[in-house]
Amino acid sequence: MTAHFTWESPVHFDELDVNGHLHNSRYAVHVERALTAWFEALGRGWRHVEERHEDIVYAVREFSAEFLAPVTAPTVLRVELWLEHVGRTSAVHRWHCADGETTVARGRRAIVKIDPVSGTARPWTSWFRSLVVVSEV
Repeated sequence: MTAHFTWESPVHFDELDVNGHLHNSRYAVHVERALTAWFEALGRGWRHVEERHEDIVYAVREFSAEFLAPVTAPTVLRVELWLEHVGRTSAVHRWHCADGETTVARGRRAIVKIDPVSGTARPWTSWFRSLVVVSEV
């Protein structure tokens, strides 16, 4: 399994705000695109709802970002993701985005696995749990 995943995400000119910076709301989109690519790379694609693995049915509970440097032109944003923590029904991804060698933003994304019919929380499978990064002590 891949504990970290890196995705090259193109930034287009129409994502820049009136100040010529990548708009803050666009980071969530780039992180989401990277997560989708990660699941697909792991063989858990979700282009067709009926083929979606049960661990890819979740709700985002929290998305936070710390902005460290502006992206001021179209570029390719390097998005790195890792699964930091998996609880019984919730999980936390950490992420950072870089433009070249400069880290421009970082943050976390908390999700809750849900039952697609009832909307209630469900436990993660062992496959999803295996993606968590084990910290060195």
